[in-house]
Amino acid sequence: MTSFAIPTVETDRLILRAPKLSDLPRMEAFFASKRSAYVGGPRDAMACFTSLTSRIGHWAVRGFGLWHFEDKTTGTFMGWAGIIDAPGWHEPELGWSVMEDGEGKGYASEAVLAARDYVARHFGLGHLMSYIAPANDRSITMAKRLGAEFEREHSLMGKSCHIYRHPKVETV
Repeated sequence: MTSFAIPTVETDRLILRAPKLSDLPRMEAFFASKRSAYVGGPRDAMACFTSLTSRIGHWAVRGFGLWHFEDKTTGTFMGWAGIIDAPGWHEPELGWSVMEDGEGKGYASEAVLAARDYVARHFGLGHLMSYIAPANDRSITMAKRLGAEFEREHSLMGKSCHIYRHPKVETV
């Protein structure tokens, strides 16, 4: 069995950490909402559990993955950000989602910037892209705010998407 550890990353307001079972109720609420339409939702409770455990497994087999992030002050799980490199992906993707009560507070941007910097410095992934559904205006706006630029149209898992390329981050 391979041993691995999911690193913890702290920002001014957030802790990016390993997914944990106590996150499941908020994941279920998210994936039951319209907010999940662009990230594989809706999902039932079993599919949410599978998603949670596959995130941990992604770290085990790839050495990187999605962090769950929480508000430092309250400890509330607010969303996820990090790298996805699954079958069908043509290169590692910088992905994110934020819970409705975290919308408009800058949590997602803060988490994505921390994840982007960490994976550049520690995993040599310095020029990432994001797959974004053409109708996902919120994610497109945030990607652009983070300096990403539209690169091209693409298809992922049979669905149309746009690739946004993030600015190159120096790797070590």
